[in-house]
Amino acid sequence: MTFMVDILWAATVSPLASQPSLTKTHIIYIGGDYDDYDEETPQPKPNSSLPRLTTARFTPQQCEYDLCVVQDVPCFELSAQTKCYCPGLTGLDQVPESPQLRELKQRASGEVEVYWCAPLSAITHYKVVMDDEDGTVFSESSRNATIQGLKVGSRVCVVAINNAGLSVKNDRSCARFEPQQTSQAALMSGVIAGCVGFLVLLSLAALLLWRRKSCKKAGTLDGEGLRNPSYSASETI
Repeated sequence: MTFMVDILWAATVSPLASQPSLTKTHIIYIGGDYDDYDEETPQPKPNSSLPRLTTARFTPQQCEYDLCVVQDVPCFELSAQTKCYCPGLTGLDQVPESPQLRELKQRASGEVEVYWCAPLSAITHYKVVMDDEDGTVFSESSRNATIQGLKVGSRVCVVAINNAGLSVKNDRSCARFEPQQTSQAALMSGVIAGCVGFLVLLSLAALLLWRRKSCKKAGTLDGEGLRNPSYSASETI
């Protein structure tokens, strides 16, 4: 009985005797600035044995596309082949700009040649109009046309056409047909002056030849008179 009492008293007085002992942990603090950690971190060195990748800079060039010369290949096809860029063109859904009429040139046969430059617009075809007539249609790649029976003073216009409509007729795309009369007159005057000069030279040459023959004949007669004894200075012919 006494033994049981001692056990109960020990459990009551020392409740911590059955719990495990606590161990203290010693913490070591290291001084220093943590911001310098990234700077002190060693970086991996590049491997010189690996090949370096180089990138070539590509500079696009403008396509060799003359708006005033007939082109066999459209500009968009030329751009796809050579990676060049075409001049800025408006689309087929916008009314085209007016072409530039360069020259009206008359041939010796009387026909008139019309030359123009394409506008900076996407078009489907051209139309060359004389005064109020309907005009003649030409393809998108055309840059010149031949007109027959054009009268002096007629107004010639080049119109660009696409899905949105027709270009405006203005001083850029229209011109009056006025052949160079002064050049033709100067040519005729030169021809006439050349003919007159040739006739004058021919006349002078004939006159000189006649005078030479006359002088030669007179000298022959004087020589015969001196050799003839019956000839006297008092005799006259």
